[in-house]
Amino acid sequence: MFASLVNFISNSIQFFYEVTASIGFPNYGLAIILFTVVVKMFLFPLTSTQVRSMKKMQEIQPKIMEIQTKYKKDPQKAQQAVMELYQKAGVNPFAGCLPLLVQMPILFALFSSLRVFFDPVQHPAYVNLDHAHFLWIKNLGAPDPWILPILVAGFTFLQQKISMGPSNDQTQKTMLYIMPLMIAWFSRSFPSGLALYWVMYSIISSLEHLVIRRTPGRIKEEAVQK
Repeated sequence: MFASLVNFISNSIQFFYEVTASIGFPNYGLAIILFTVVVKMFLFPLTSTQVRSMKKMQEIQPKIMEIQTKYKKDPQKAQQAVMELYQKAGVNPFAGCLPLLVQMPILFALFSSLRVFFDPVQHPAYVNLDHAHFLWIKNLGAPDPWILPILVAGFTFLQQKISMGPSNDQTQKTMLYIMPLMIAWFSRSFPSGLALYWVMYSIISSLEHLVIRRTPGRIKEEAVQK
Protein backbone atom coordinates (compact mmCIF):
# COMPACT_ATOMS: atom_id res chain seq x y z
CA MET A 1 0.00 0.00 0.00
CA PHE A 2 2.83 2.38 0.86
CA ALA A 3 4.50 1.60 -2.48
CA SER A 4 1.25 2.52 -4.22
CA LEU A 5 1.21 5.86 -2.41
CA VAL A 6 4.83 6.52 -3.42
CA ASN A 7 4.00 5.75 -7.05
CA PHE A 8 0.91 7.94 -6.89
CA ILE A 9 2.92 10.89 -5.59
CA SER A 10 5.63 10.37 -8.21
CA ASN A 11 3.03 10.26 -10.97
CA SER A 12 1.30 13.33 -9.52
CA ILE A 13 4.52 15.35 -9.53
CA GLN A 14 5.22 14.23 -13.08
CA PHE A 15 1.68 15.25 -14.05
CA PHE A 16 2.10 18.72 -12.57
CA TYR A 17 5.48 19.01 -14.28
CA GLU A 18 3.75 18.35 -17.59
CA VAL A 19 1.22 21.04 -16.67
CA THR A 20 4.04 23.55 -16.15
CA ALA A 21 5.62 22.43 -19.41
CA SER A 22 2.33 22.97 -21.26
CA ILE A 23 2.32 26.65 -20.23
CA GLY A 24 5.96 27.15 -21.15
CA PHE A 25 7.58 26.92 -17.70
CA PRO A 26 8.73 23.30 -17.32
CA ASN A 27 10.07 22.96 -13.79
CA TYR A 28 9.80 20.30 -11.10
CA GLY A 29 9.98 22.92 -8.36
CA LEU A 30 6.79 24.50 -9.67
CA ALA A 31 5.31 21.00 -9.96
CA ILE A 32 5.99 20.35 -6.27
CA ILE A 33 4.38 23.68 -5.37
CA LEU A 34 1.27 22.81 -7.39
CA PHE A 35 1.20 19.39 -5.74
CA THR A 36 1.35 21.07 -2.32
CA VAL A 37 -1.55 23.39 -3.19
CA VAL A 38 -3.71 20.45 -4.27
CA VAL A 39 -2.86 18.49 -1.10
CA LYS A 40 -3.84 21.47 1.03
CA MET A 41 -7.11 21.84 -0.88
CA PHE A 42 -8.03 18.25 -0.05
CA LEU A 43 -6.99 18.69 3.58
CA PHE A 44 -8.83 21.99 4.03
CA PRO A 45 -11.91 20.45 5.73
CA LEU A 46 -9.65 18.80 8.30
CA THR A 47 -7.68 22.01 8.76
CA SER A 48 -10.89 23.97 9.27
CA THR A 49 -12.04 21.48 11.91
CA GLN A 50 -8.64 21.67 13.59
CA VAL A 51 -8.61 25.47 13.76
CA ARG A 52 -12.12 25.72 15.15
CA SER A 53 -11.46 22.98 17.68
CA MET A 54 -8.28 24.71 18.86
CA LYS A 55 -10.18 28.00 19.16
CA LYS A 56 -12.80 26.36 21.35
CA MET A 57 -10.09 24.66 23.40
CA GLN A 58 -8.50 28.03 24.09
CA GLU A 59 -11.85 29.47 25.13
CA ILE A 60 -12.63 26.71 27.62
CA GLN A 61 -9.08 26.54 28.98
CA PRO A 62 -9.93 28.68 32.06
CA LYS A 63 -12.74 26.27 32.94
CA ILE A 64 -10.40 23.31 32.52
CA MET A 65 -7.94 24.92 34.92
CA GLU A 66 -10.77 25.50 37.42
CA ILE A 67 -11.72 21.83 37.23
CA GLN A 68 -8.12 20.70 37.68
CA THR A 69 -7.76 22.94 40.72
CA LYS A 70 -11.08 21.82 42.19
CA TYR A 71 -10.34 18.11 41.80
CA LYS A 72 -6.56 18.15 42.16
CA LYS A 73 -6.75 15.32 44.70
CA ASP A 74 -9.02 13.23 42.49
CA PRO A 75 -7.53 12.95 38.95
CA GLN A 76 -10.24 10.52 37.82
CA LYS A 77 -13.00 12.93 38.82
CA ALA A 78 -11.14 15.78 37.14
CA GLN A 79 -10.79 13.81 33.92
CA GLN A 80 -14.49 12.95 33.95
CA ALA A 81 -15.44 16.60 34.50
CA VAL A 82 -13.14 17.75 31.69
CA MET A 83 -14.65 15.21 29.29
CA GLU A 84 -18.12 16.42 30.22
CA LEU A 85 -16.99 19.97 29.52
CA TYR A 86 -15.65 18.89 26.13
CA GLN A 87 -18.97 17.26 25.30
CA LYS A 88 -20.98 20.28 26.42
CA ALA A 89 -18.77 22.68 24.47
CA GLY A 90 -18.79 20.48 21.38
CA VAL A 91 -15.02 20.06 21.47
CA ASN A 92 -13.14 17.06 20.15
CA PRO A 93 -9.71 17.09 21.87
CA PHE A 94 -8.30 14.86 19.13
CA ALA A 95 -9.51 16.99 16.20
CA GLY A 96 -6.23 18.90 16.16
CA CYS A 97 -4.34 15.69 15.35
CA LEU A 98 -6.30 14.81 12.21
CA PRO A 99 -4.31 16.89 9.66
CA LEU A 100 -1.03 15.59 11.10
CA LEU A 101 -2.19 11.97 10.95
CA VAL A 102 -3.10 12.39 7.29
CA GLN A 103 0.03 14.40 6.54
CA MET A 104 2.56 11.92 7.93
CA PRO A 105 2.05 9.18 5.29
CA ILE A 106 2.26 11.84 2.57
CA LEU A 107 5.56 13.13 3.96
CA PHE A 108 7.10 9.65 4.19
CA ALA A 109 5.91 8.75 0.71
CA LEU A 110 7.13 12.05 -0.73
CA PHE A 111 10.53 11.49 0.90
CA SER A 112 10.77 8.02 -0.64
CA SER A 113 9.60 9.32 -4.00
CA LEU A 114 11.98 12.28 -4.23
CA ARG A 115 14.93 10.24 -3.03
CA VAL A 116 14.85 8.27 -6.28
CA PHE A 117 12.76 10.56 -8.48
CA PHE A 118 15.72 12.65 -9.61
CA ASP A 119 18.14 9.72 -9.71
CA PRO A 120 19.23 9.24 -13.34
CA VAL A 121 20.06 5.60 -12.61
CA GLN A 122 16.65 4.63 -11.27
CA HIS A 123 14.63 6.95 -13.51
CA PRO A 124 16.86 7.41 -16.58
CA ALA A 125 14.04 8.34 -18.97
CA TYR A 126 11.41 9.52 -16.49
CA VAL A 127 12.79 12.84 -15.32
CA ASN A 128 14.36 15.66 -17.29
CA LEU A 129 17.20 16.65 -14.97
CA ASP A 130 17.60 19.94 -16.83
CA HIS A 131 14.36 20.98 -15.13
CA ALA A 132 15.12 19.45 -11.71
CA HIS A 133 16.37 22.78 -10.37
CA PHE A 134 14.41 25.59 -8.72
CA LEU A 135 15.70 29.09 -8.02
CA TRP A 136 19.06 28.51 -6.23
CA ILE A 137 18.43 24.75 -5.86
CA LYS A 138 20.46 22.81 -8.42
CA ASN A 139 18.87 19.40 -7.78
CA LEU A 140 15.56 18.94 -5.98
CA GLY A 141 16.57 15.38 -5.15
CA ALA A 142 19.67 16.49 -3.22
CA PRO A 143 19.76 18.21 0.19
CA ASP A 144 20.17 21.96 0.59
CA PRO A 145 22.21 22.38 3.79
CA TRP A 146 21.53 26.05 4.49
CA ILE A 147 18.92 28.23 2.78
CA LEU A 148 15.99 25.80 2.72
CA PRO A 149 16.49 24.69 6.35
CA ILE A 150 16.43 28.35 7.40
CA LEU A 151 13.18 28.85 5.47
CA VAL A 152 11.80 25.64 6.97
CA ALA A 153 12.54 26.88 10.49
CA GLY A 154 11.12 30.34 9.84
CA PHE A 155 7.85 29.27 8.26
CA THR A 156 7.34 26.37 10.67
CA PHE A 157 7.69 28.85 13.53
CA LEU A 158 5.24 31.21 11.82
CA GLN A 159 2.69 28.45 11.29
CA GLN A 160 2.93 27.26 14.89
CA LYS A 161 2.77 30.80 16.24
CA ILE A 162 -0.37 31.59 14.27
CA SER A 163 -2.06 28.27 15.01
CA MET A 164 -1.21 28.34 18.72
CA GLY A 165 -2.54 31.82 19.39
CA PRO A 166 -2.17 33.40 22.84
CA SER A 167 -1.16 30.82 25.43
CA ASN A 168 0.31 30.72 28.91
CA ASP A 169 1.31 27.07 28.60
CA GLN A 170 5.07 26.97 29.13
CA THR A 171 5.40 23.62 27.33
CA GLN A 172 3.74 25.02 24.21
CA LYS A 173 5.97 28.08 24.32
CA THR A 174 9.05 25.88 24.55
CA MET A 175 7.95 23.64 21.68
CA LEU A 176 7.24 26.74 19.60
CA TYR A 177 11.01 27.28 19.37
CA ILE A 178 12.30 23.71 19.61
CA MET A 179 10.16 22.10 16.90
CA PRO A 180 11.14 24.48 14.04
CA LEU A 181 14.82 24.01 14.88
CA MET A 182 14.48 20.22 14.99
CA ILE A 183 12.60 20.06 11.68
CA ALA A 184 15.11 22.44 10.08
CA TRP A 185 18.01 20.29 11.27
CA PHE A 186 16.47 17.12 9.83
CA SER A 187 15.66 18.91 6.57
CA ARG A 188 19.39 19.44 5.98
CA SER A 189 19.60 15.77 5.00
CA PHE A 190 16.26 15.56 3.18
CA PRO A 191 15.77 16.01 -0.57
CA SER A 192 15.33 19.71 -1.34
CA GLY A 193 11.98 18.92 -2.93
CA LEU A 194 10.66 17.68 0.41
CA ALA A 195 11.90 20.81 2.20
CA LEU A 196 10.29 22.94 -0.53
CA TYR A 197 7.03 21.06 0.02
CA TRP A 198 7.24 21.70 3.77
CA VAL A 199 7.89 25.43 3.29
CA MET A 200 4.92 25.80 0.95
CA TYR A 201 2.74 23.67 3.23
CA SER A 202 3.61 25.90 6.19
CA ILE A 203 2.91 29.10 4.24
CA ILE A 204 -0.48 27.88 3.04
CA SER A 205 -1.37 26.54 6.50
CA SER A 206 -0.56 29.91 8.06
CA LEU A 207 -2.83 31.68 5.57
CA GLU A 208 -5.59 29.13 6.15
CA HIS A 209 -5.45 29.63 9.91
CA LEU A 210 -5.68 33.40 9.53
CA VAL A 211 -8.64 33.19 7.15
CA ILE A 212 -10.58 30.59 9.14
CA ARG A 213 -10.04 32.30 12.49
CA ARG A 214 -11.18 35.65 11.10
CA THR A 215 -14.29 34.28 9.41
CA PRO A 216 -17.25 35.65 11.39
CA GLY A 217 -19.96 33.40 12.72
CA ARG A 218 -17.88 30.26 12.72
CA ILE A 219 -17.19 29.92 16.41
CA LYS A 220 -20.27 29.86 18.55
CA GLU A 221 -19.81 31.69 21.79
CA GLU A 222 -22.46 29.62 23.54
CA ALA A 223 -20.17 26.60 23.26
CA VAL A 224 -18.17 27.83 26.22
CA GLN A 225 -21.08 28.92 28.36
CA LYS A 226 -22.51 26.84 31.17
